[in-house]
Amino acid sequence: MDERKANGLCGLAGFGFYMPAKKVAVYELAQKAGIPRIVADFAGARTVREAEEGVLPSKMAIEAAREALKNAETLPEELDLIIYCGAGLPDYVIPQTSGHIQHALGARNAFAFDLGQGCSGMLSALQTAKGYISLEEGIETVLLVSGDKWSKFTRFHAADSVFFGDGGGAVVVSKKARDFRPLCFNVITDGTYYALWRIEMGGISHPPSPESMAKGYQYYDCWDKPRAHGEFKEIYVPTIIRGIKGALKKCGLRTDDVSYLDMVNANLKVLEIVADALSIPMTRTSAKYLIEYGHFGAHDVFLNLEMARREGRLKKGDIVVLQSTGIGFTWACAVLQY
Repeated sequence: MDERKANGLCGLAGFGFYMPAKKVAVYELAQKAGIPRIVADFAGARTVREAEEGVLPSKMAIEAAREALKNAETLPEELDLIIYCGAGLPDYVIPQTSGHIQHALGARNAFAFDLGQGCSGMLSALQTAKGYISLEEGIETVLLVSGDKWSKFTRFHAADSVFFGDGGGAVVVSKKARDFRPLCFNVITDGTYYALWRIEMGGISHPPSPESMAKGYQYYDCWDKPRAHGEFKEIYVPTIIRGIKGALKKCGLRTDDVSYLDMVNANLKVLEIVADALSIPMTRTSAKYLIEYGHFGAHDVFLNLEMARREGRLKKGDIVVLQSTGIGFTWACAVLQY
């Protein structure tokens, strides 16, 4: 591995999460959505979380951010940059959420922006944070933060057989931190599938109206199921594998160097196929947390990473692969060293 990359430019200093107390059984959600039980079995999660009625995505993000700052022993005024990367609907279509979070935290020295990349947003934000820090223009501490309330804009938390939960997540990226140093990234975008999953209402194409509401345009859904279950399904997993191998190659690493495979908590069957293709035992994957917590959005992979660290499943020097996917459509992979 390249010595410069091994030394790293930054690391992850602290994690924080907002987990609503209410758990909803995925089988119950599948039944309400008219989805066969076998599909829920493939998804793998037993339950997902559901936030209370008045809780907005920004509130979950802010609470997660406060916990991350505490765990990183970082004061809000020490932040130089805040990147908000919620995967779903924010509090408002406009303005951006990042400014609200900056103000709520009291991060008066930080500038802030939103990064929209679906469920791969936090990995893209990590790459962006590393880039800012490497420029050496005074950016040394970056907060990545997300919050999503899927229960409000999906039918029974489901969008074409992926069951979503509510929650928030945050990570402090610091030039001084030496744990979980990001080494290499590989991001693949295929705009061929840009509009397969979308919310039809709310943009310029379909402004809010009684007619749009009657058609269910306010829900996040798959709008071309034959294509999604056909050509997209055929390339989805091979692209994940290609993305991971590409990221490892950039670092001069091989799949047998990987100590922990951490993937978005969307589908257990997909995780099993990918792990098998890479010859990584399931005991060295994030499957346990997918089953326990389900899919929240962009911060899945960081929740899985922190849980593995807390439970002693990682040791210093381990190579960790984080992989997530986002509508639009994007496959993002990051290689970290603990």
